[in-house]
Amino acid sequence: MKRFYLIIQLYLLGVVFVNAQTNQFGISGGISNFLGDLGKKPPNGRFYFGDVEASLFRPAFGVFYRHGFNKFLAIRTSAIYGRLQGDDRLSNYKKFMDDAWIRKYRNLHFKSYIFEIAALGEINLMPYEAGNIKKRFAPYITAGVALFSFNPKADYKGEKISLQPLGTEGQGLPGYAKKYSLIQLAFPVGFGLKYNLTQFITVALDFGHRFTLTDYVDNVSTVYPNKTDVFGFYEPKTAQKIYELSRRSTENDLENLYGNITSSGSQRGNPKGKDAYLFSMFSLSYVLGKKPNENNNNPMDKKPTKRFNRKSFDRNLKQ
Repeated sequence: MKRFYLIIQLYLLGVVFVNAQTNQFGISGGISNFLGDLGKKPPNGRFYFGDVEASLFRPAFGVFYRHGFNKFLAIRTSAIYGRLQGDDRLSNYKKFMDDAWIRKYRNLHFKSYIFEIAALGEINLMPYEAGNIKKRFAPYITAGVALFSFNPKADYKGEKISLQPLGTEGQGLPGYAKKYSLIQLAFPVGFGLKYNLTQFITVALDFGHRFTLTDYVDNVSTVYPNKTDVFGFYEPKTAQKIYELSRRSTENDLENLYGNITSSGSQRGNPKGKDAYLFSMFSLSYVLGKKPNENNNNPMDKKPTKRFNRKSFDRNLKQ
């Protein structure tokens, strides 16, 4: 008998769990930005949003699928396409030789399209069910893993040049590091708010920060390569292109008065911290496989107006 009751309880628990499951497909749009050697406002160490260069926000678009296991837990898979940029020319220095002045003198920049595929867990901080107009609102937090591709480029003599194949910090030369991969892992964390407009439509605002395992999203990390090594390995035309794309301070300093700042072996980036990027997205999703519920179909939660009964009125009037 105990075994029978246990089976019944497990069955009922399974029914409740399955009935609580929901599925949604959605689209999203928003903005992307970058935090790295070329993507932060000086000085270093400012609070998170104080380091974001607002002028470099760029559009991002995506699609996603969300599976809700119950009122508190869901998993979301997504694909997002965006753009990242960083530019030393945006540095506004206050005094000679401060951090901003050195960045501006360095004169590096990059642009890269980015494509990300991610799987994230969502934890609702309030009871929530997609399509339920009684439990229609919830703040949530997210965390997961992502795979992303990128390809940093720079403007050079009227062309956009892919930087990774050139090895602008000596990558690929004998005695230097190998060239970095253009496909990398990231670990998204974030938070958001979602709201059921109707039984079938959900809107959400979502912010996500991506921690990466690379310092080369912007193609800047370590030191300037040795000019002799570059010209000794490549043919002259290619070597000249690599050297000029690696060391662009001469565009600001034709007489090379402060050339020691960007000379061979000098610091080009900061290898101690990995790059990061962020997405801020607005999304619209549709609940899949849900049948209309007559008891749950009032999108504004208004109480139904009681109908006037003419027969009852006439009967009471005669009495």
